[in-house]
Amino acid sequence: MKNVVARSTLTRYMAFSEKDAKPDREKGRRDGKNAFPRHEANEPSPHELERVGQAKAAITAYDRHLHDVREQLDLDIASREQELNEGYLGQKESVIHAKESALENIRQESGANSEAFRQLYNIQEEKKENFRRVELRLNRPLQVHFVRVYMVMLTVLAILEAPINKLAVEFFFQESPLLAMVLALTVGIVLVSLAHFLGVLLRQGGHYREKLGLKNYLASIAVILAVAGSMIYLISSLRQQYVNFLSQEQQTDLAALLLSDGVGGLFERSIQTELGIAGLTLLVLNVSIFLLGVLFSFLRHDSDPDYERVTIERDRAVSNLVEYRNKFEQRAAELQREFDEKITYLEKKSLDLEAEIRELHSQRESLEVQREHDLNIVIDVLRQQILAYQSGNVEARNGNGVPEYFGEPPLTELQSRVAA
Repeated sequence: MKNVVARSTLTRYMAFSEKDAKPDREKGRRDGKNAFPRHEANEPSPHELERVGQAKAAITAYDRHLHDVREQLDLDIASREQELNEGYLGQKESVIHAKESALENIRQESGANSEAFRQLYNIQEEKKENFRRVELRLNRPLQVHFVRVYMVMLTVLAILEAPINKLAVEFFFQESPLLAMVLALTVGIVLVSLAHFLGVLLRQGGHYREKLGLKNYLASIAVILAVAGSMIYLISSLRQQYVNFLSQEQQTDLAALLLSDGVGGLFERSIQTELGIAGLTLLVLNVSIFLLGVLFSFLRHDSDPDYERVTIERDRAVSNLVEYRNKFEQRAAELQREFDEKITYLEKKSLDLEAEIRELHSQRESLEVQREHDLNIVIDVLRQQILAYQSGNVEARNGNGVPEYFGEPPLTELQSRVAA
């Protein structure tokens, strides 16, 4: 832009070379032949004054263009500064305020001062206190085993019961093996459930003796043992009856047997059947699985039913508060990241604008340096033109007196004439 200003008004001076002074030298020779200017002259000749006028006119035009450039730069600087202050910096302050307000709102809604947080915190402290009371009363740690896999272990036991019990119930469901398997699995689930409850009663005997009374406590154990024992013995008897039926020499049809004895008669005959190897084997297997279930249940539970309950309640309360706090912190972090991205964008745009403003100021300041440089070029060309005129003039005088003012023109005088 600076060079454009210079070239648009000072083209002849920017491109000046020694040969361009030839017209001045020729003009000087013509005037010198006529002994002009006169020897006693102390003012520049009309030709020299013409060159000074041309230089002054060029500088004047140059300054007009330069003024326009300064004004445009000033407008650009003002526009950028307004955009920076009212736009990006103002927006940045608004975003920062909005960020602080949003974070404060979320702290009030979900932070440590929120109603929801205080409620969860109070529940946690209550559950911790309940746990501490039981812990101090018992003065020992919680005694439970394989908590996570306990239900899997009971399920495995129930599944193991299914093929064993199927050996007995298939006596009635020879034509429906799937139904026989479902019934066998159901029996297995019932036996495993009874084993679970018996294990709990035995493990937490002190609690249940106090709660139910000794008689009711023993009666509960007796009922479970009676039901489980009856089921196991019945299953074993049915298996033995089925084996006996298959081993009979007469080929009595099962349907005919059911028609003659009825289901009740068949059950009565099965109960009265003396257990052989097949029945005893089934009996031992079922009793073993039942006792294994009782052992698993016994080891799984603590002797005090409140201990595990208050431990679970405490852990759940702590977990709920931690989860709530984590969600709050995650939400706050996401909100902060969202605002920080906006602030970072505005800061980048602000830095870009500040760089543009600095560049515009630098351009404006360089205009003055450029003007001084261009003015010196004009002065130097003017000096060469004047010296070329005087040189040609002296050569053509043939010994006539040289005007008194001839010689190296003072730069300050030329500058004052041109830039005045």
